[in-house]
Amino acid sequence: MRELERSNSSICLRPVGRFRRWISARPRLLRFSASTVLLAVLLTPSIWMLSMIPPLWRNVDAYFQVTLPPGSGTILQWGPLYCFVARVPLYLGYALDCVAAGPPLPTASFFIHPILTDSGVFLLLLSQHVSLCFATFYLITVATRLFWIRLTLAVLWAANPLFYTFAHCVGSETLGMILLLPVGATGLRIIRHSRRIPGKEWLLFGILLWLGILTRHINATLAGLIPLAFFLLSAHRLTLIPFARSQLLGRWRRLQARQVLQKATLAVAVGISCIVLANISLRALCHAVQIPYHSTVGFTFLFRLKFLAGLPAERRNQLLDKVAKNTDSADVKKIISLLSDAFPNETPNWDAMVFKKKVQASLFPPQRDPGEEKFYLALNRTVQAFLCPPEKIFLSAIAIDFKRSQEVTIPSVVRQLFDSTTRYFSYPEMMPDQATLLTFRDKSAARIMAIFKKHSYFHHPKNFSYSAFLFFWCVNLALLVVLAKMRKEEIAAVSSYAVALTLVGLFMMVANCVLNVFQPRYTLPMWELTIVSLSILFGETMESLFSPSRRLFSG
Repeated sequence: MRELERSNSSICLRPVGRFRRWISARPRLLRFSASTVLLAVLLTPSIWMLSMIPPLWRNVDAYFQVTLPPGSGTILQWGPLYCFVARVPLYLGYALDCVAAGPPLPTASFFIHPILTDSGVFLLLLSQHVSLCFATFYLITVATRLFWIRLTLAVLWAANPLFYTFAHCVGSETLGMILLLPVGATGLRIIRHSRRIPGKEWLLFGILLWLGILTRHINATLAGLIPLAFFLLSAHRLTLIPFARSQLLGRWRRLQARQVLQKATLAVAVGISCIVLANISLRALCHAVQIPYHSTVGFTFLFRLKFLAGLPAERRNQLLDKVAKNTDSADVKKIISLLSDAFPNETPNWDAMVFKKKVQASLFPPQRDPGEEKFYLALNRTVQAFLCPPEKIFLSAIAIDFKRSQEVTIPSVVRQLFDSTTRYFSYPEMMPDQATLLTFRDKSAARIMAIFKKHSYFHHPKNFSYSAFLFFWCVNLALLVVLAKMRKEEIAAVSSYAVALTLVGLFMMVANCVLNVFQPRYTLPMWELTIVSLSILFGETMESLFSPSRRLFSG
């Protein structure tokens, strides 16, 4: 009887064994199948949103980015990459409508004065979702070699509405968010090289960083990501030298620290080169459209000055008097004088655009400043007056906004994107071409916000602030360090890079608080870099728990 049972079990297991041998003999098919599963998981939220959710718009900024002709706004105020690249799918969508309806195809002048259509906006969102999918796939596959960990990360990324909602939104922040993922993945590949780093890795990182800066100016801070990671790693090596068990080991660790510092120096050179190249690119575009180049930091800072409206008149005037003493520029002193009169007690609200027009009309009329160069130079010097040195009241306002950023949840950021879409109904005359689009045609602000309230996907994770997420990140980092020490594994490079990602994200948030008034969507880089960091830590932790023989898929 037992012999019969063994025979039956062997007959049942024989097809399974054959299948395992068949699939193991085809590693390419295995890799293709695993990649297909991961891509399917990552694309699922995109397919649902493209079929169920109307396109979202990042307020009037997004409308201007994709409709204004090449000029100061589309080159200097916003990064030019998205403003111009987004017009390609808009053109293709309009061309498809022309083919279907019969009119002639649009000429190249379309890229100067685009025409918004539902087909064009859909193709734009489709390209954003597909780009997000492949960027996330690249990050996940670099973060870990274990297939089931990759699958876990893919499910977690798909369950997070933050990135998919931005991908479903027209605006330059979307492209910046997408580019940050391959930047993070390529940086991980660089930091993992224990010896010489291939030139193609530096080239890829440099190109991605350059494109990121051309998309969002604040992405220039990412130039410090790799140098910071290498400096942290070098500091770790140097701290281990006094604890070396032998003189030879101490020399080896000193040599390792020196090599890491050499890589950090190269990383600094690459970062500076990308910033310089991005600046040259902006100047070349300005020259091509015959407009003067100028920094827009001062214009952005006007929105930061909203904190003055919340101060008592006496404290506000005392602060402005101190700021006026920090500059010798007569134009800056006049701007500060106008600021003193811009906050009457009976109307404490602050409108930066109204103040901008008032300053231009009073101090920099077109006949005196036709290219607006003097105006923007005066605004930039105003920023210097506020920051060199910063007053305690100003630092307090920055600290308050940064604290608010730590309490932000992902649903609150997603909600703002829906809310910014409804701004059209308050200023329809500013965005006339949007009236015929699917998002706004026969719609209202209440109906758009009802979409957000209806779908639970946008509401999770509830009550999980960034500070709570950062605590979870710290726990994972501590667990990885403990596991690495128990198993005597080297994780210093990866952990240094993970720490650098989170620190750069926090620094970008601080920079936003210094230069602009707080908005939930400004926390996107901080959230994204920390999530990328946690994905790397999670992958490294899981790999430290399982031996190579138990890996299901490696590629």
